[in-house]
Amino acid sequence: MRRFKEPLKTLLILLLAFSAAFMAWKGNLFTAFFPERQPLVSPTPEAPEQSYTAAALPVAAAVTGPGGLCCGVKYDDAAMAELFEGFSAILSEVLGSAEGPESIGRFTWQDRLQEESLYLDYGFPLPISALAAWVGVEAPWARQERFSAFLLDNSGAGTVRLSYHAGDGHYFQCDTAASWTTLRSLLEGYRPNGAAFAFQLPALHDCDSFLLVLEQLPPVSGASVFVSSSAAAGACGELFGINLGGQSRYTEADGTLVYPGENGVLRLWPDGSVSYASSDGNCRALTPADQIEEARKLLETIHTAFAGEESLALRGADYDETGNLTLSFCYMLGGLRLDMAAGSAATAIWKDGILSELTIRPRSCRKSESAGAPLPELQAAAAAGSIRRGAAPELVLPERGEERLEPVWIVTVDGRNLWTQED
Repeated sequence: MRRFKEPLKTLLILLLAFSAAFMAWKGNLFTAFFPERQPLVSPTPEAPEQSYTAAALPVAAAVTGPGGLCCGVKYDDAAMAELFEGFSAILSEVLGSAEGPESIGRFTWQDRLQEESLYLDYGFPLPISALAAWVGVEAPWARQERFSAFLLDNSGAGTVRLSYHAGDGHYFQCDTAASWTTLRSLLEGYRPNGAAFAFQLPALHDCDSFLLVLEQLPPVSGASVFVSSSAAAGACGELFGINLGGQSRYTEADGTLVYPGENGVLRLWPDGSVSYASSDGNCRALTPADQIEEARKLLETIHTAFAGEESLALRGADYDETGNLTLSFCYMLGGLRLDMAAGSAATAIWKDGILSELTIRPRSCRKSESAGAPLPELQAAAAAGSIRRGAAPELVLPERGEERLEPVWIVTVDGRNLWTQED
């Protein structure tokens, strides 16, 4: 009997041991001693939701009330930012609910400018998707559509109608679901200030018909401007991981300092410009709205290193025949553009949706008292029309190699200044 009792006892002990081990495993008792094996490839985290900041404000805005009386806003950053913010919610509704566009004529556009409406002029063709992103919506109806100016007015059916100028002489309209009552209540917050469009003023029949002319300009300032190349180069190097004190740098024949990096090359040019050319083609391709936002963020990071009172603003979005995009930025100070003889304040070149090159011409600006008041806009517009039919003047701060700048009128055609107030 004893011969069977000992094996039975051993079997019972083994069963109890296995049972205890199983319960410990179920209760994660061994986790501290034997961590759970991780997968070879970690799951890809969800991409953070993209946020957008308006890279450009309109260069001109008109709020037209009953009877065609107009309140115009130009050359005033603070007033323009306030206006854009005030209408951003209705803009979101309009762009998010718009239906497919249909063509309209130039004179239809002109007639609507004289009705109760909101008019915003950006001065260059801009992807509609970018403006939609800035007000927090998508505009799938727009696809690759661009606009240089748009208008919100009464559709006659209790909703807002969206009309826009595509920047190439073509005009379009869209029905939307946005409430006209809501828009009209916002329009009523503005009082007429004597602004008018050139086509409404007989003295300006030779000028750009849709130029918005102010009866009285807002107060404008002069500026003091300084070049800040070293700060810009340092910020650019830090941004793209390039050590400016490394041994691999060299100087080209024209005096350009070259700093090679792992994924690209930074150049400090003799005129003080700083550029970065990428050699990394593994970045993900971006949509036009994302391209603008990405360029804005990168340039703003560099700009912060030397910024004065000026701001960077998008000034151009140009596609070439292969679909590559060049974004141009300018410096703005108190509502006036810094007109740089060397060209744009900054550019970003996108090829196949990937950032290829970034360039910035660093300037630090401070406001100063102006030595004299510029011509009234009516006179400047008349002068522009007499020089070139269809031309329009722009009030700028011209950089001509001097530290102190004064506001002057210029007329620019095909990228060339034909006339300035100084002539």
